[in-house]
Amino acid sequence: MKEMAIIEIDERLCKGCNYCVEMCPKGVLAKSDKLSPKGYLIPEVLKPDNCVICRTCERICPDFAISVHKLPSNSP
Repeated sequence: MKEMAIIEIDERLCKGCNYCVEMCPKGVLAKSDKLSPKGYLIPEVLKPDNCVICRTCERICPDFAISVHKLPSNSP
């Protein structure tokens, strides 16, 4: 069974550099037209099912705006 993840982007911290979009090996994130409270175009989680929980996006973010959380498994 594939592990599932929740990818959170803190809109207050993100400056729209899109390093996370460029570096994601599975195309989970994408550029968007959504503006942050500070006026930056922030990425969106486009394909969460593709996430392999490598945390590359989390590590590459210079503003610590992304967090990846593994969902607990439902199996005993």
